[in-house]
Amino acid sequence: MHVFANPALKHKTWQIAMDGSQKLPQRMLAGIRIHLGRETDWSLLALGVAGWMRYVSGVDDAGNAIDVRDPLSDKIRELVAGSSSEQRVTALLSLREVFGDDLPDNPHFVQAIEQAWQQIVQFGAHQALLNTLKI
Repeated sequence: MHVFANPALKHKTWQIAMDGSQKLPQRMLAGIRIHLGRETDWSLLALGVAGWMRYVSGVDDAGNAIDVRDPLSDKIRELVAGSSSEQRVTALLSLREVFGDDLPDNPHFVQAIEQAWQQIVQFGAHQALLNTLKI
């Protein structure tokens, strides 16, 4: 959390989040697949995926609009518009070009992402992170 308060960090938060549909597969989902295979904890990665889902949903914790910058933003916008908050994870997991065929069909993956999503929706991203870290 402190990295975003670092004045030496030149990237803006939105720059880190932009093009997430292209970054997620190699930066997070590949690691999740390894954890699923080893049956090790990946709760922070689940929170990261759910955080990306919050970002692409276009609204932050305070209800402010987010300017989503992603090559799949049109498709994502359609999925978000056609889903309630409760349906959001299922809707976004239909992006096979992001999640592949294996992860959306893995009940452990889906359950973990849904739980992380509910943490963000219920408590906000900051508190969800603290809860996951058990701080």
